[in-house]
Amino acid sequence: MTELEMLYVFFPLEQRDAVVDSLLAIDDLSGFSIVTLDGHSRDNSQFDRLEQVVGYRQLCRVEVIVNKLLREQVIVQLRQCRSAKTGNNGFRYYVMPVLESGHL
Repeated sequence: MTELEMLYVFFPLEQRDAVVDSLLAIDDLSGFSIVTLDGHSRDNSQFDRLEQVVGYRQLCRVEVIVNKLLREQVIVQLRQCRSAKTGNNGFRYYVMPVLESGHL
C-alpha cells in the first residue's frame, strides 16, 4: 500500500490554460493529465442556453498522482484559477487512494 493518491479536479473548459499554468508552477509536481468531457447534471441552472438545450456542459478533468502534502498544495494553487463569474461554483474535486503504481 502506498501513501499516494489520485486527485481528480473538474473545471470549466475556459479555465484550461490557467490550470495548466498553475500546475506547471509547482516544482514538486512531476506531471498530470487533462481530459475534456461532457458534464451532465440535474442542477443545470448554471448552464448557458446552448448547454441547456444539448443537455451537458463541456468540462475538463485534471488527474494527478500526489501525496497528501502535495495534494493540499495543488488544491491551494487551483483555487486561484477559479472564475469570479456570478453563478460559478468553482472547481470540484475528489481523491482516490492509489494502491500501486509503477512503470512497465
